[in-house]
Amino acid sequence: MAEWDVEFEHSKADDGSPVLAVAGEIDLAVVQRLAQELDDLIGHADAVGIVDLSRVGFMDSSGVRELLKARKVAEQRNVTFVLRSPSDSCKHVLQVSGAWSEFEVQH
Repeated sequence: MAEWDVEFEHSKADDGSPVLAVAGEIDLAVVQRLAQELDDLIGHADAVGIVDLSRVGFMDSSGVRELLKARKVAEQRNVTFVLRSPSDSCKHVLQVSGAWSEFEVQH
């Protein structure tokens, strides 16, 4: 997987919270970029930062690790870190890894 096979788009939710929408496959080849995008999201969040995973076709353990790290950083900054509409494959890997219960999830 090449870095350009994944897309990151920043927007705002109706309440003004920053949203990072991810599309494509999250694996070791793109995880550094994911980490940067998550840092940017949290840095722009006042109270809530949302990661939309609805268009992620695949995520490996490196993606799970970065999401967990971002959740911890957000928590330290008093920001609620939310996963929005995780795709079935994302939900599966988060459940299998035991990380699912670590996140607030919007459907």
